[in-house]
Amino acid sequence: MKNQVDLYTGIHKGQRARFSMISKAAGTLNTNDPNALSEFEAELASFRDHMFLHANLEEKFIHPLLAERVPGGANRLNEDHRIMHKQFDDLLAVFGEIRKKPADFEKREDISQEFYLAWNRFIVFYFNHVDYEEEYVMSSLWKLCTSEELFNVFRQVMADQTPNQLMGNLGMMLPAMNPAERAMILNQAKATMPPEAFQAVLKLAERVLSPEDWSKLKTMI
Repeated sequence: MKNQVDLYTGIHKGQRARFSMISKAAGTLNTNDPNALSEFEAELASFRDHMFLHANLEEKFIHPLLAERVPGGANRLNEDHRIMHKQFDDLLAVFGEIRKKPADFEKREDISQEFYLAWNRFIVFYFNHVDYEEEYVMSSLWKLCTSEELFNVFRQVMADQTPNQLMGNLGMMLPAMNPAERAMILNQAKATMPPEAFQAVLKLAERVLSPEDWSKLKTMI
């Protein structure tokens, strides 16, 4: 399977890393620091935008192909996405209310702790969702679709993102991937992107990776 197009692993590794970083930030947040609260809320909103974009791309390009080959195959995925949207909106709304409370509100820390616990319950839900995609959905697609069909989906997903969206996703993914995965996704990008756009991707990779990881990657693309 290693030579086939993997539509999930890279982006999911990036998401898992970001979920975990937000969990740590939520657990250590100084709720008496207005700047810290604003920065954390901005990160939540940014990640929400990413998650909604990611779900939309899957529903637009992956789910129709899966539903075509597996009767009802996308039903669970679509329902999970609906739940994810609602839970993320609820989390962001609750944190917005925390930020509005006066510094001396006696239940501020208790509400913040509940947010932290709810965020980690959300992680459990979403990680189960992506595990299902990686263990069942990707295996089904490899079995029932040609390599060209899957590569076409990859091209469509790349092309349907704005440059800023694409660079944001790659910036999240690359540090969370192993060397072989980084090389695979950059070589796929090289085959689908205009040369000037690919050069921008290389500059991004150099910026987000350690010097050692960047040096290794250059020998593989």
